[in-house]
Amino acid sequence: METQPLAHQTSSVGDSRNHDNTVPPAQSGSQDSDETATNQTNDERARRDSFHGDSESTAGTSTAAASYTRVAGDEETAPRFEYPRQKTDMFTIAADCVSIALPLAMVLFVVALWRLEGTDVVATSEQAWDNGITVLATVFPILFASIVGRLVSEAARWALERGATVGLLEQLIGSRTVGSTVLTLIHFRLLSVMSLSLLIAWAMSPLGTQALLRMKSTRLEPRVEPTNVTYFDNSARNTVLDRLYVGGSGSYSNDAWWRGLAAMYTTLVSTPDTIKSDTMDLWGNVKIPFLGHAESDWKDIHRDAPDFEYSSLTGIPISNLKEGNTSFTTESSHLRLRCGEVTHMTNHPEYMLRNGSFVPLNGTTLSSITMEQFGGQRLFTLPNGTWHGYPIDRGSTSTRATAGTTWSLALDRFVDPLWMRMNNTVPPEELHLRDKYYSERNRPMLFRNETALEAGPTNLLLQAIYVYSMGLLSHGLVASCGITQEYVESRVNCSRGASAPKQTCQVVAQRRSQRKNAPVNISPLSFPRLFSVVSAKLPRTVGGLTNIGTEVSLYYLQDTSLSGMSATNDSERDMLSKITGDTLQIRLAQLINTYLTLGQLSHKIRGGRSDLVSETNETVRAETSELVIVYDISGAWAAACLASSIMLLAAGVLGVVFKHWARGPEILGYVSTVFRDSKHMDLPADASRQNGMDLSKGMKDSRIRYGVTKLTKDGEPVIGVGLQETTEGVSYSR
Repeated sequence: METQPLAHQTSSVGDSRNHDNTVPPAQSGSQDSDETATNQTNDERARRDSFHGDSESTAGTSTAAASYTRVAGDEETAPRFEYPRQKTDMFTIAADCVSIALPLAMVLFVVALWRLEGTDVVATSEQAWDNGITVLATVFPILFASIVGRLVSEAARWALERGATVGLLEQLIGSRTVGSTVLTLIHFRLLSVMSLSLLIAWAMSPLGTQALLRMKSTRLEPRVEPTNVTYFDNSARNTVLDRLYVGGSGSYSNDAWWRGLAAMYTTLVSTPDTIKSDTMDLWGNVKIPFLGHAESDWKDIHRDAPDFEYSSLTGIPISNLKEGNTSFTTESSHLRLRCGEVTHMTNHPEYMLRNGSFVPLNGTTLSSITMEQFGGQRLFTLPNGTWHGYPIDRGSTSTRATAGTTWSLALDRFVDPLWMRMNNTVPPEELHLRDKYYSERNRPMLFRNETALEAGPTNLLLQAIYVYSMGLLSHGLVASCGITQEYVESRVNCSRGASAPKQTCQVVAQRRSQRKNAPVNISPLSFPRLFSVVSAKLPRTVGGLTNIGTEVSLYYLQDTSLSGMSATNDSERDMLSKITGDTLQIRLAQLINTYLTLGQLSHKIRGGRSDLVSETNETVRAETSELVIVYDISGAWAAACLASSIMLLAAGVLGVVFKHWARGPEILGYVSTVFRDSKHMDLPADASRQNGMDLSKGMKDSRIRYGVTKLTKDGEPVIGVGLQETTEGVSYSR
């Protein structure tokens, strides 16, 4: 059988209008065939020449002079055929806007979120940010797939119009999802810059989502700002001096005030050990410990140290504290005792009181100092080295100002009357005039600037008796303690919450005061009038003929928990039997310091106005460190999220650019692509110029099949895609 020319064969087999599956009649000979082909070629050339007005040759022309040379794909030559450009519809414009606007909004959101680093967290705004992150983390992969998928589709469309290899086009069309990108790369076994770029681009989708979810968190951050704190200056003048009765033989007025003072003192001594050992007193005032070292360097306070003790059961009031943690330093002072051996005695009470078992004391001189007279002053002498105080007695004469007490205090050294304008050291008419030292008189600070001042050691005498019944044996105690004034500088940390009515404070470090202070041997008790009040009133806070189960001060000296007050046997009831010098020097100092502070502040120690400490206070600079919840933005995750968002924005912009660079219809990636140029189906006249989606929509009800569309004249099946009713299915052998 003779072989038909390619032109004739193509025309017969590929004729799109011939639906007859029978073989066409055989040609009579090769010569007729050649003539027919030549005539067809000449006719086609004539038609093209008449269309263009030139003599360009066409494919299939055998004349050498009129041969056709294909233009290179990258050669800039005006196309020879012009078709109407695809119109931009509203859907395309909307898609372009969305492809740029949404990624741009994503970039702005990430930048705004990143800028939150270190800013305060507001509950309402944080919830809004969290909701935004949740929504965007859900939308981001969908948006990413849509925009990047559009980019590769439009890039493939543009490349097809420019001319590209099948491999490039297939790789682009096959990279519209992450999975298809990987599969296409595996099938082509090709590792190139473009394939790596596509993989990296698609990898940014899960990376961006995870980065968005992980970039924001919160942290607690201390915020330090300077502030002022006001605290009570416990070197202030003691207000008990203002409560003395003018005239009268050793008596006192303002009984209600004194009873209130005694009640507060008794309450503090009777509180549980948990409160006594707390950093603050009952009313939230910070307690100052005894100084545990003599150096000038700061030493941290360890409350579990064996020698740690607070100097008083009362604290120093503090005000003007802001919310948060505040750190500042305070200056304060307190009595410090150093006691020697304690002398214990056992005998009948009357015998010990009358036969000289106790150091004899006479309160006449102290009582005289306390009582001022109009028109003059009483003269007195208090020689150094002699004990002055009120005796233990149950009498009621002027020499027994502590009538009804079972313990007493005495001192052996006082400030000279000259410093207190007594003993006629100033004219009577000037006695009640206030000089420049008035505010410092009866306070150790009177001597802070004095030099060459003789201030010898001062001793405090404690005498006490345990009385159960006058007819029974009793226990007596005598102890002498060196007394000094300890000046300390304390570093205080306070914490106050937003809703807390009171602050929580504690001393965290101490050192010896760096200020210029009075000699340590001069204490508040060195002033006769103040010591007269303290020694007269302190033992009488409870008082009574007997002290069994009642005298909280003596029970405190033995045991701070006052366990002996509820004892049932005599050995445990005896509050004096277990007192030693080591315990006495701490606990007696605590009791005296407590009483002195209560005398300075009175009822103000319980609080009241938050901005008022007392008339005598100090204001110091402080630092308030408040723990603030701030945004913690991870720089690495934020950078990854921003990079993904920028890449998405770039993909959106490039997708729009390729969309409008490409002028022809969109044909890649649609089902209509397999039959749009098929010669086995009747298609609309403008099918070749329609978008793939438009063509598929127009033929959505047509049923197509891949199979045998016709037979050649040799009986060979022609495989392709055609209408189902004109296409025979293919049987595949196993």
